[in-house]
Amino acid sequence: MSSPVRPDSAQSIADLSRCKILESRKQYRACHIRVPDSEERLAAIAFNDRYYSFFRLVKDSQKALQIAAKLVYRGDEVAMTRTVKGDVIWLYEADAKETKSTKPSSTLHRAPITNSGLWKILDSERDYRPCQIRVSDVAKPMTAIYNDRQHYRHLRTVREQDQAIELAEHLSSKGHAARITKHELAWAIWVLESEATIQA
Repeated sequence: MSSPVRPDSAQSIADLSRCKILESRKQYRACHIRVPDSEERLAAIAFNDRYYSFFRLVKDSQKALQIAAKLVYRGDEVAMTRTVKGDVIWLYEADAKETKSTKPSSTLHRAPITNSGLWKILDSERDYRPCQIRVSDVAKPMTAIYNDRQHYRHLRTVREQDQAIELAEHLSSKGHAARITKHELAWAIWVLESEATIQA
């Protein structure tokens, strides 16, 4: 059995059995899944009867390979897809079950998750957990929410839903995952901090 590749060996990531680089859209299909430890529907892809949940979109291909190498080195199985916005990294979910999209309630006029899977509106406070996080380049703890097994720091609060969606779309176009939550008469936008740690 070969020894694991060091995270700095990005050039050899394509040779690893735990990293699938999918060059063609015909090799996989987009879907949504659920996993045992989350009530959320996760954006995912299906490939060879296996499901991979969305992890990150990275504009630079070399950086994407380095991130994938680190994930493989820590024991994850990874798939990578190529899009016009960059490389998307997906993580294998062994116990995932595919979910079918349901019709939205007639009382809601919220926008659905985007095709990229990078942002969505959280309709209920049960969909997320408030917390405080720390990131390596910021001294003070940051207000955040926990959703889809990821931490999202507070970016901005706006008065109108359309403003929140516009900002989320802008973040998505830059490769950043985001969440939107409703708070009384305002809308909060949260941006993914994948390297964050919980503030004790």
